[in-house]
Amino acid sequence: MLPPRAESVHSARSFAAGSLIGWGMGDLVEDMELVVSELATNALRHGLVLDPRDLRRSGSEPIRMSMIRKGSLVTCVFADPGTAAPIMRHPSPLEPGGMGLHIVESMSLRWGWNPLLPCGKVVWAVLKS
Repeated sequence: MLPPRAESVHSARSFAAGSLIGWGMGDLVEDMELVVSELATNALRHGLVLDPRDLRRSGSEPIRMSMIRKGSLVTCVFADPGTAAPIMRHPSPLEPGGMGLHIVESMSLRWGWNPLLPCGKVVWAVLKS
């Protein structure tokens, strides 16, 4: 579980790096840390917003992170209470930010998201060692 604080991005990167090293997949650490940074930041920034269809603050629920290994594939998963779909933006060259999902797409074999019932979503990315 990741609390809704900026330090959680560092914690998520450390968890990912430790998991990969423990699995003998140190070659993936740099790429996975970048993907994890983007997904964790998006979960904190966009997954903990007030949902206009729900009167409770979705930020009262934690963000959860998982790492799943199957052979040479590792899937990083973030679950957050937000209901909005992740949107790949196309920011102007002078606009700060907005490239996170482009980075995730370029670093991973595939990525995507799935809604959770009754609310929330999971966003995931698969990398190969």
